[in-house]
Amino acid sequence: MGTAGAARYTVPPCHPRTDQPLQPDRLRMAAMSTDPTDPSREDPIGWYVHLPFCTTKCGYCDFYSLPTRPDLIPDLVRALNREIEQRDPGRPIRTVFIGGGTPTVLPADALRDIVGPIAERVRRQAGVIEFTCEANPSSADELKLDLLRDLGVNRLSFGAQSFDPAELRVLDRLHDPGHISEAMRLARSAGFDNVNLDLIFGVPGQTVESWLRSLRAAVALSPDHIACYSLMYEEGTALTKQRRLGLVHPVDEDIEAEMFERTEAELVAAGYERYEISNFARPGRQCRHNLIYWRNEEYLGIGPSAVSYLRGVRQKNRADVKAYVDAWGAGNVAGGIVIEREELGREHRARETAVQWLRLADGIDVPAFERRTGFRAGDLFEPALRRHVTGGLLEANATNIRLTPRGRLLANQVMMDFL
Repeated sequence: MGTAGAARYTVPPCHPRTDQPLQPDRLRMAAMSTDPTDPSREDPIGWYVHLPFCTTKCGYCDFYSLPTRPDLIPDLVRALNREIEQRDPGRPIRTVFIGGGTPTVLPADALRDIVGPIAERVRRQAGVIEFTCEANPSSADELKLDLLRDLGVNRLSFGAQSFDPAELRVLDRLHDPGHISEAMRLARSAGFDNVNLDLIFGVPGQTVESWLRSLRAAVALSPDHIACYSLMYEEGTALTKQRRLGLVHPVDEDIEAEMFERTEAELVAAGYERYEISNFARPGRQCRHNLIYWRNEEYLGIGPSAVSYLRGVRQKNRADVKAYVDAWGAGNVAGGIVIEREELGREHRARETAVQWLRLADGIDVPAFERRTGFRAGDLFEPALRRHVTGGLLEANATNIRLTPRGRLLANQVMMDFL
């Protein structure tokens, strides 16, 4: 039994998709501007800011990123600030997530110039509950972490990925396990009391035992949140090319399934709670920003390749930092950087909402789903419910629909039937 339900390695909305294909040809419907379930213009939203620079491109990564271009950094800072000024919808901000790329690869002054204007908006609002910045263990030094904390960032997310040096080399990571421990120490010293570690399982050459060693090493550092993602071979990545050439070999599906199942046992025993298929947190430390995505709520995406979802419209910025900088430098309006735009009809939004809610441990709250979407879940998903309850992948009653433990292993299969 494979791990089709385990999440791909992704958090920020750099791509207009969930872990499953959206199949727009099948689902596209006329947008209904009079939809009574549309969110109020006063409802709070999340902000995502994409900083595309990295030291090198990791072999598994299909996010838009490129080696740091110092010559473009000042222009990128100006372009980001112009996009923020023009596209800020004036809605209350609930969360902010600065991702990439690797934000901490930027010089401290550039990081200040980018985060500072966002931090000023956060300071003017009382409702921002989480302000996250991604960081690489090898580039998150004391100066940058102190700067981020001083600017009001209150959560860090470190891309640890593994505590095994050989596995880190397979993933083309530049840090070693010692960098992770030191980054955690510096984060706590800077005053961060909410820190996540990302880990990847299913790495070529990885065993159940080496995966458990990485999990236990992570737990020993006492992060507040641990995200455990299965490695996906994305089209166009270096790792996928190596696989085709026979240079690396995927982990056996049964072994990967065992890794997935052992993860929950290990982390629950250590005091973490699974609240989403791949995410575990100490009490009260769930990632509030990612919950916006998993609840299919609204967010504004800023920067090259970033995706926004506002008032039933999903759009994606151009994935080209030079074109992005040039567009804003020429004074273009926001539409000049948008390369994809899709208006989602009511049923499309309802189906995507159900798919995202299924990722959560709480599953689909049936009465809340009807209030949110205007659809009865039992009617809209009747064939899928009948099939997967009978097959043991879902449990359902009048008030709740959720994946079973076996269903989590085959979540993609279930979710496709909800689309």
